[in-house]
Amino acid sequence: MSDDADRSELRATNLRDAALVSIEITFVRHGETEANAASIWQGQGDAGLSALGRDQAMSLRGRLAAKRFDFALSSDLTRALQTAELAGIEPVPDPVWREMDIGAWEGMTRQEVQEAFPDEIARLQAGDSDEAMGGGESWAGFGVRIDAAVADLVERTPAGSRVLVMAHGGVIHAALSGGLGFRGRRPWPVSRIRNAAVTEMITIEDGFQLRILNDVQHVPVVTGNEPGAPVTLIRHGESEANLAGRWHGRTDGPLTEKGRHQGADLAARYNGITRVFSSPLQRTRLTAEAFAAPLGLSVEFDDDLVEIDFGAWEGMTTSEIGESYPDEWAAVFADGVDLARGGTGETFAEAGARMERAVRRLVEDHSTERLALFTHEGAIWSLVSRIIGIDWSRWRRVGLPGNASLTHIRLEGGSPVLVDYNLPA
Repeated sequence: MSDDADRSELRATNLRDAALVSIEITFVRHGETEANAASIWQGQGDAGLSALGRDQAMSLRGRLAAKRFDFALSSDLTRALQTAELAGIEPVPDPVWREMDIGAWEGMTRQEVQEAFPDEIARLQAGDSDEAMGGGESWAGFGVRIDAAVADLVERTPAGSRVLVMAHGGVIHAALSGGLGFRGRRPWPVSRIRNAAVTEMITIEDGFQLRILNDVQHVPVVTGNEPGAPVTLIRHGESEANLAGRWHGRTDGPLTEKGRHQGADLAARYNGITRVFSSPLQRTRLTAEAFAAPLGLSVEFDDDLVEIDFGAWEGMTTSEIGESYPDEWAAVFADGVDLARGGTGETFAEAGARMERAVRRLVEDHSTERLALFTHEGAIWSLVSRIIGIDWSRWRRVGLPGNASLTHIRLEGGSPVLVDYNLPA
């Protein structure tokens, strides 16, 4: 195919659909067990759910009901199968999706493991991924097992299918770290997978794309002892430019009728926020004000929360950009070169660095507050990619956040960690 034909085909493809979806994989972690509640190590030991875990599993019915799954698979351990049953799912059990084998650590608390296996713990903390945990599996070997399971699933599944995998926190984390390429990083840039959490990925041409991470909005009680309150990033409500497919970075524009209601709708079901900051652009300001008003909060504006600057591309549709700037468009989206958008705008890396500085500054200045930061699609996308360690050459690995979606980030030991991503409005 000629370069001109390549560019013509690329121009005709909307950015949001450019990932070329083939298989959608929904990973679900089992509900809480008594071992989880007691912070006891649980690998391939076969235990059922706690009372709370059963409630969490039941809550999955509504969360998953809207989707039609062509195939459902599960770990063969009791806690996974019991969660599937209570969620109304009839999966095919397969031991390949079992949790990591932690050998002699099974049934011990973290403190007991540290006291009984100090040398093992020291090697693991030093980053030795080949150290067998309790004489069971190593993190490296476990990753190979899960990578092979995912590859086999993809190979055997027809394109266009939706697959559900009921599994364990370690399994889902291994699938994510392998698919998104952060398995070797320490500390991990992605937080632990919560009980009954839903995580969605799709296969793309060069691997996997993350769509939703760690969604527990449906869960009645979320347990955990993570340090520090997370920062909430919220994309503005639906705008007129969104409907028209126009690229509004620094360009201002109004919300649609639906968008005008999304902020207030979010306030009705999301609590705990004590301070609200917003990009000064109208679409974020109006969403933030609609959210803050019923909570009795005011909105403060921060210029660093603005959208990526698209330069000369501002106000144009995707096809208009491709037609007017074919070389730049092809370089950015076909070749993966992180050019300043529209010639005079920002790069993806610059936007991600700006957003990280803004989050750090706001957290440091308001350390006792629960912050909600109302911002934009590209701003959130670039920050999340930066946290995971995905540069522009692999831009398809993270999907775009939806209007009024929630994303949570926590600073742990000075490093930003992604708690969840693109939780649906």
